Amino acid sequence: MRLSTVMQANLIVKKRRFYTLGLLITLILSIIFGIVTFYGQNTGNFVMSVDYDAYNRGITLSESKTFEETSSRLMTEPIDGAQDITYNWLQVSQVEATDGNYIDPDIDYMAYTFYLQNSGLETVNVTYSIRITEVTKDLDSAIRVMIIEDGVQTIYQKMDEADEFGVMPEYQVVLPDSLYFLDDYTVTRNIINRFTPQSIKKFSIIMWIEGEDPDTTDEIAGGSIKMQMSFSIDE
Repeated sequence: MRLSTVMQANLIVKKRRFYTLGLLITLILSIIFGIVTFYGQNTGNFVMSVDYDAYNRGITLSESKTFEETSSRLMTEPIDGAQDITYNWLQVSQVEATDGNYIDPDIDYMAYTFYLQNSGLETVNVTYSIRITEVTKDLDSAIRVMIIEDGVQTIYQKMDEADEFGVMPEYQVVLPDSLYFLDDYTVTRNIINRFTPQSIKKFSIIMWIEGEDPDTTDEIAGGSIKMQMSFSIDE
């Protein structure tokens, strides 16, 4: 299956500014915190498809666990105007409870739940991978991808790099543990062993720009990223 999404960043403000206001009679000290906002982000269609061989052998997709409607291809609704956020803002339980697109009423990020079924007659091993096919302005350095497979969460991120002095970036808050991308272009590669006939697996995928990542700076403004996720039968 192939999953594709495009994300664009226009402006990121990631600073806290402290302003001291003058006083006429008494001193008034005011501290204004700059809002971390990802203005004008445009997340394109998130496409999923089963490859030709796997689909012919019964590997199908659906937005519903009942598989009343099956397909070799699913697509999400586009998202406009998302913010760079942080993990604790994600409504993970609501995402898992919502088939298809999940729309957060307060903030925008990509979240989608779907199901994979073996409707064929043979037990097979199914592999899936996510690859970065296009990226500009190092936007991948700030991206987080969460895969929830049958309730098990795994977060992926690009490995942090040291600066010219060999100093690694420091995080101001503690974030959940992440696995690093396999390489510059491969987010992850996994296998579903012995996927038996009539078995169903549930996937929820969440993608966001982690605002607490030191790489979330003005430099990635205007950047874009495209990823593809593919499922196939492993012979």
